[in-house]
Amino acid sequence: MNRNQGAGAPGLFGLATMLLVDRVQRRSDADPARVLCRWAGLQPVEDGTISVRTPGRRVALVVDGERSRQILDASPASGACPPGRLKRKAMSFLAPRALTIAHGEDWARLRAFHERVLDFDHRYPLAQRFLDRVRAAFAQPVHSPEDIRRAMGKAMLGIVPGDASREGLLDDVQALFEAVQSPVRRMLLGFRYRRVRERLYEDLRGRVRQGAAADPGDLMDLALQEQPPADEDELIQQIPHWMFTFTGSGTDLLTRTLALITARAEVHRRVRDELAGAGALDQAATLSALRYTEACLLEAGRLFPPAARTFHRSADDKTEIAHWFPLLHRDPALGDSVDAFRPERWLNVDHDAAADASLLFLRGPRRCPGQPLILFVCKAALARQLGEIGFGVRASRLSMDPLPVRFPLAKANFHPETPS
Repeated sequence: MNRNQGAGAPGLFGLATMLLVDRVQRRSDADPARVLCRWAGLQPVEDGTISVRTPGRRVALVVDGERSRQILDASPASGACPPGRLKRKAMSFLAPRALTIAHGEDWARLRAFHERVLDFDHRYPLAQRFLDRVRAAFAQPVHSPEDIRRAMGKAMLGIVPGDASREGLLDDVQALFEAVQSPVRRMLLGFRYRRVRERLYEDLRGRVRQGAAADPGDLMDLALQEQPPADEDELIQQIPHWMFTFTGSGTDLLTRTLALITARAEVHRRVRDELAGAGALDQAATLSALRYTEACLLEAGRLFPPAARTFHRSADDKTEIAHWFPLLHRDPALGDSVDAFRPERWLNVDHDAAADASLLFLRGPRRCPGQPLILFVCKAALARQLGEIGFGVRASRLSMDPLPVRFPLAKANFHPETPS
């Protein structure tokens, strides 16, 4: 492809036309995300990207898995592939010194700190306490995605700052998560969100100044025991992202997994059987044996990644590099089952191409350091709802393959049931 070509105005007009036709033909079942994937497949490609020129900005949309891996496998400590302007601007509104937008030596130092605090498995010193807090948060049946978000928020309060009664803090975290995700909200309501941010930071600052408890009980205790970042302010700026993982991407991952499991009778039965035979579900060590349940989480995240995109920028600082994970995960070149819910693909030591291409938790040096912890929390919630309380969903669109590229949240109506 000639560098002066790409998805300029004619290409973008073609995309708009495809979206309109799809909407008219399929009405309420239109799947714009699939249309975008199809459009990308029709565009001329150079170096694994499509060049999209918009007013004031040049964006390279990554459409090749190998090119995406090359970018993500480059360590931020080396100075390669710095975070994109869009990502930096969004996160800087909340925490300009956060790991997610750090680079070079700052990234290396902060990454080591996060790994020390979040290095989680069933032997983690606080695993049992964390499990107890998740079980308490999910003690009642959930009826909606918002119920799940609220329960995950309560679990977060018990696990991060260590006080599940601080409902006001939960509301502030959720409001700021919405602001980080929406430039329109920041532009129109920035004054309001700045006040919320100041309130959150004051709360976290008070918790930091309390110091670590003699008997650590939460992530902030562990963080304060470790060699801290450069100063108090930098330490505090690492914590909101831990909170967002629960109420944002963690909630979405759990919601989508619950919906997919219970929409499919055979998968639902297999998960229940695994939970029934695993041992005491109120013991942290039991969760490590839930391999099929974890495979359902990984497969739901492959199909419907909660964090659907990330941005980097070119070495000359002129181009924004966009990775849109649904496009990369649903590439037909990965096999005939890319649009199918197949948890068993994760049970083999050698994953198939579709599983190997998943960027649910990113990859390489950029892999999410909190992956084991959030999988533990989600498995604990699944065990509580599916293995003890009983849980169902009315979402026929999720019961059949091929699945849409965009998760049909409006059609997922949750309801408690008695396990058979």
